[in-house]
Amino acid sequence: MSIFSEAEIAFLRRPHIARAWFVELYLPDGLWRLHNGVGRKTVGGQQWRGVSDPGGRQLVSISAVEDPRFGQAAKVDIVLSGVNAPFLRSVKDKARQTEGVKADLYWCAFDQETQEVWSGGLKKLFPGYLSAPKRQSQGIGVRTVSFTVETLWQSQNYPFGGKWSPADQERRFPGDKGLNFVGVKVTETIKA
Repeated sequence: MSIFSEAEIAFLRRPHIARAWFVELYLPDGLWRLHNGVGRKTVGGQQWRGVSDPGGRQLVSISAVEDPRFGQAAKVDIVLSGVNAPFLRSVKDKARQTEGVKADLYWCAFDQETQEVWSGGLKKLFPGYLSAPKRQSQGIGVRTVSFTVETLWQSQNYPFGGKWSPADQERRFPGDKGLNFVGVKVTETIKA
């Protein structure tokens, strides 16, 4: 079973397919819909505002979105560079109100030549919450603001993995008896 339809696979096999990131931030000022490109785009019936500047004055960096391993929580770092002084001030003034608000990160593919968005639309890749924003300034010209989108399990410092017991394994995977012999001494008798 494929997670993509035949039409989506054909679209993704085109020669100039790129991905774009979209984020919904439920900030104190209201809902912000942003994407990491330039200009305004309508995707999924919603209008998304670009935060990158083709002149290079403002850029967005999004860290790799990795599948978390047991013992660590997943997070995504978003860095805005080249922000102006009023925006930097507003981030400072609303930092406490911003921390913990809902933030959903979406992924979408599009054709770079035609700007056609693939039929699969937005895929919610990372539902989470914003951490407190961090501001950095170097001299009078370099200003950055960074946000971390954390999962629900960030405060626990690990994603929920359950217990390594036969009952919990049976609850996760009905019919699986793989943990029934954990902690049991097994003796193998070979008959010739």
